[in-house]
Amino acid sequence: MTDSRWVGRSYETAPFEVTEQSIRDYMAAVGDRRDEDQLVAPPTYAMVYGFDAYWQLWTDQEVALDVAHLVHGEQRFTFQRPVRPGDRIRTTGRLTAINSRGDMELVTFELKARDAEDHPVSDGTALFIIRKP
Repeated sequence: MTDSRWVGRSYETAPFEVTEQSIRDYMAAVGDRRDEDQLVAPPTYAMVYGFDAYWQLWTDQEVALDVAHLVHGEQRFTFQRPVRPGDRIRTTGRLTAINSRGDMELVTFELKARDAEDHPVSDGTALFIIRKP
């Protein structure tokens, strides 16, 4: 069982520079074949610039999530503006809840992404389900 005293712990990423190539590579990987004059990242690209916040949580030895038994159960994003090449985005992830339900642990992780001018870009919420061995 993950100790609930870690609720509130946060992680911040280094600024991530969005490039046209990284958006196109992501689009190719997910089968998005649209071609636009004004390139805009697809919504799930938020995982690219926010991934390091997840990684910091998953590898935090103090929190010690049982990642061997972790399933990514749910993901939601809201956007304040489109993401385009040239954006520099930093993401802060925060562990907001740890609850038990039967033989499972439900861990909620929220993310807030901001641009170089500190304007909001996107918010996300992930629910991780950890099955007790």
